[in-house]
Amino acid sequence: MNYVVFDLEWNQSSSGRVIKNQNGALPFEIIEIGAVKLNDNLKIISSFDRLIKPQVYLKMHKAVQKLLPISMRELTKGKLFQDACEEFFEWCGSDVTFVTWGDADLLQLQRNMSFHGLAHSFEKPLLYIDAQRIYSEQFLDGVKCVSLSVAVDELKVPKGKSYHRALYDAQYTALAFAKLDPYLIKNHYSIDTYNIPDNPDEEIFLTEEDIQQYVSSGYRTKDEVADNRVLKSNKCFICDKNMQRIVNWFCDNGRNYYGAFRCKEHGKVTGKFKIKNTDDGRYYAVRTFMLADDRAVNEIKERKEREQERVRQREEALSAIERE
Repeated sequence: MNYVVFDLEWNQSSSGRVIKNQNGALPFEIIEIGAVKLNDNLKIISSFDRLIKPQVYLKMHKAVQKLLPISMRELTKGKLFQDACEEFFEWCGSDVTFVTWGDADLLQLQRNMSFHGLAHSFEKPLLYIDAQRIYSEQFLDGVKCVSLSVAVDELKVPKGKSYHRALYDAQYTALAFAKLDPYLIKNHYSIDTYNIPDNPDEEIFLTEEDIQQYVSSGYRTKDEVADNRVLKSNKCFICDKNMQRIVNWFCDNGRNYYGAFRCKEHGKVTGKFKIKNTDDGRYYAVRTFMLADDRAVNEIKERKEREQERVRQREEALSAIERE
């Protein structure tokens, strides 16, 4: 088995108008694919680099133009996405695990494939390694995210090439990835959610030694997802027994939900989930339970206190406006 570390660069509409076809919408058009292949020892053994000829957005967005050292003239000499994508998967081979920095690249790859009518037999669920998440779990709190450049500096990865070229970013990601905790790499896979479970019977529970990820099926509204009993369960993911609530589920500024619990047999457990939406308008949730220490539990307690203080200050401000 090899690891394929890949990075994508993409363009978007300069007018804000998202192009649609029978296969769906394409908010971001891939203009470069860069990747490196690693062996079991996390050494680079091969590389892949393709510029993509634009077919949808024929003018470079100003923000993209400022960020990427690629001209539209260069891109017109590139390959069509359909051909470059086929070459990419042929180069990848069959027995690979994808590695990315963050969860956006795998999503945009599949969106572009769907838009162009390309099929691929991805496993369901599709497991991959999000090196950004592993970095956060190892050095931060598992929630905060840092850019690739910050991680490269912190991990003292040798530099010399510019960022925001797909191959170079893939190489930096691979070198940073090789410095991460082998246990986390082996046991903390991420679940791609471009294709979510179709019904409750297909919902995903990925359980490792110290962590469990759950992906719900789709719902019509956010409220329906939040009311999902499975999602807000307080059962230990190891022994399936009810846990004592240390911090009940709460929402942090309308984006993420957190909780902390205690299992009599397995100790403290922290939980978090986020409600997301699919391209076809459904809502679903991704929840993570993890065995935790006092520091992690205290961080959730402090997060709840900060949220309560934020709400209190907001209510005071509204009350002051009403009195005027």
